[in-house]
Amino acid sequence: MKKGFTMLEILVGASIITASFLGVLTVFDRLSKSSRAMVELTQAGFLVEEALEAARTWRDSGWANLGNWPANTDYYLAWSGSRWATSTANVFLDGKFERRIRVTAVSRGGDSDIVSSGGTDDPETKLVTATVAWWSNGATTSKNLSTYLTDLFN
Repeated sequence: MKKGFTMLEILVGASIITASFLGVLTVFDRLSKSSRAMVELTQAGFLVEEALEAARTWRDSGWANLGNWPANTDYYLAWSGSRWATSTANVFLDGKFERRIRVTAVSRGGDSDIVSSGGTDDPETKLVTATVAWWSNGATTSKNLSTYLTDLFN
């Protein structure tokens, strides 16, 4: 009786080990992609919140900073040493994220509630929408956050 393994047994064993190894690699690859997507989503969440905080800062330093913006114009934010600055030129953060902010006029109906169409323009309230967009997995992904800001100090 011969001792040892035949070539067929070695090939079958190697195939089973290789298939198991490839399965583990596939799981790690999917987990890595999922983790990267969650990091990007978290970063986008912080960036969109920061944009709205910048708008609140402009409001708090004087309503003219926010109240006189041209309506429906996208502005891009940049930190200029000690304060926020805006630009109409696109600014990418970390070479990946595009962050923009838009200020829209607000109208109120006869009952003083905010209305989407018609009504009277309310110069002391603005709708501020912050958007962060980035390229991920072959498509553009975006996160939006909106808030109403009023002239509190008038």
